[in-house]
Amino acid sequence: MHESLEKAVQSAVLKKNILDSSLLQYIVRASLAGVFIGLAIVLCFKIGDSFNVVQSPATTLMSGIFFGIALILIVYGGGELFTGNTMFFTISTLKKETQIRDLIKNWVFCFGGNAIGAVLFALVFSRTGIFDQLASNHLLFEVVNKKMYLPVDQLFVRAIFCNWLVCLAIWIPMRLKGDAAKLIAIILLVFTFFASGYEHSIANLSLFSLALSIAHPTSITLQGALYNILPVTLGNILGGGLFVGAVYYYLAKGETLAAKKQAEALASDVVEDHTKKETQPELTPELLLQK
Repeated sequence: MHESLEKAVQSAVLKKNILDSSLLQYIVRASLAGVFIGLAIVLCFKIGDSFNVVQSPATTLMSGIFFGIALILIVYGGGELFTGNTMFFTISTLKKETQIRDLIKNWVFCFGGNAIGAVLFALVFSRTGIFDQLASNHLLFEVVNKKMYLPVDQLFVRAIFCNWLVCLAIWIPMRLKGDAAKLIAIILLVFTFFASGYEHSIANLSLFSLALSIAHPTSITLQGALYNILPVTLGNILGGGLFVGAVYYYLAKGETLAAKKQAEALASDVVEDHTKKETQPELTPELLLQK
């Protein structure tokens, strides 16, 4: 666990340095994450609606199983994801490798870059015509409409669970060896949040941007999108920052103390054994004759 914690700290420090050296480069990286999520959402809802129109019980499975592609593209494609950074910068700040101002600066610009990527992708994608003339009961509209009218407390709690899982989908692969194992872990953990109905702020930004950029039911509005995004963002911060970042910092700290005590105990045993050997009389021929 200590090794994974150090990787998280190193990653946060690198992200801080990139942002400090070039704001534009960092915004581009963050924008890529918004685009990657948009690409995955289009795939998921294209596949999912073909099952939804026939009321198939496999709709959730088929619409969610490929959403992990978004996080794979972000992790391996050099994107910067706000929700993942809630974990990274909580850990690095608790370790005093970054400051609170670094944390706030990163979260603000990363969220902004993710939003830019999500909106730009939606605007450009709307020109493809792929989602033209969607029925009002299309899976995309059904999901968006539901998200815009959930109670605030439900949005907040769902967002906590969502980023708890998303950050675990980043944390656990850091402890695995081999890309195959890492990819499987990412896909399964992201599918868990998607299929469970939890709320992800950046995915919602992309989803709402797509819905608003094409002909849509009147119940889907910009006001409804903003109503959703605020509590979901706060819940995501709590889920990633507290329940993953702070929790694993605390556990790793305890693990380090336990390892230190174990090392001290072993060292004490070695010294004790060495002392016994020094105090034990040497077996000479005279001593053997006396016995």
